[in-house]
Amino acid sequence: MIEIKEKIEQSNSIIIAGHVNPDGDTIGAGLSLLLGLENKYPNKRIDFVLQDPVPKNISFLKGTEKIKKIEDINNPNYDLAIFVDSATIERVGKVESLIGDTFKINIDHHISNPKYGDINLVKDISSTSEIMFSLLKELDLVVTLEMGEAIYLGLVNDTGNFAHSNVTDKTFLVASELMRLGVNNNKIVNDFFKTKSFQRMKVLGKALSEMKFIQDKKLMYFNLSYEGLKSLGAIKDDTEGVVEELLNYGDSEVSLFLREDETGKIKGSMRSKHDIDVNKIAGIFGGGGHIKAAGFTSELSSEEIIKKVVENL
Repeated sequence: MIEIKEKIEQSNSIIIAGHVNPDGDTIGAGLSLLLGLENKYPNKRIDFVLQDPVPKNISFLKGTEKIKKIEDINNPNYDLAIFVDSATIERVGKVESLIGDTFKINIDHHISNPKYGDINLVKDISSTSEIMFSLLKELDLVVTLEMGEAIYLGLVNDTGNFAHSNVTDKTFLVASELMRLGVNNNKIVNDFFKTKSFQRMKVLGKALSEMKFIQDKKLMYFNLSYEGLKSLGAIKDDTEGVVEELLNYGDSEVSLFLREDETGKIKGSMRSKHDIDVNKIAGIFGGGGHIKAAGFTSELSSEEIIKKVVENL
């Protein structure tokens, strides 16, 4: 972490990049770092850039209005690029074009991460936000309430509100410190988990009414075509949480949610309850993540994807 501190101090122009379709952990980690660095280094240029917009159920966080889009960047000549919560460089999408050969710091918690940075801070723990909380202290950055709320949202996002097996005693200690700082657990959980758009509710309803179960594999899955998404007046943000809901069926051990995008490619998300390693299965399609939560993007048809998944369960 000393190397990271030295590199930040030596750099005058810094870009923070997070993965496409950003979730609470990506934004929590990236936003807390952005706010902390801005407070300590007011004369440095620091941009947090994402390919996709901040989801509506995350935009309540103070500071999200500072997150930039690619088209906001006129001068992409950065001294340093810091990747957060991105298992591969490609996961940041079009933002990669702003980075090029810039010195890279890779901060992540995915076990599939190949450590692509010049400096790598990759740990198999609950979330990138949990890593970031420790890093902020190492960087001598004062954690404000706004930064604390961002980190707490990251914890809540990637632990399923502290329900997943990736939660450890250290995760609770971080949450405890953040609550002592003034973070309101009830407000964040309600704003994040319980504030859904009408379209998101319709997507979930469609998933629950059309889901299919393969008994001998204990696999629950749902496939949503691009036309199906559009017919509901929904966008990709409205599909968040579907894969977790599919896993709630009592007899299921693993869930698979497939969503077609406008290009015809299919985004797959997988979750498992116990011993099934979905990171390994996602790796078949060039994806990855964690043992119990992973994803991928494929040009195969939904039928071909389902067949391969079933064969490897």
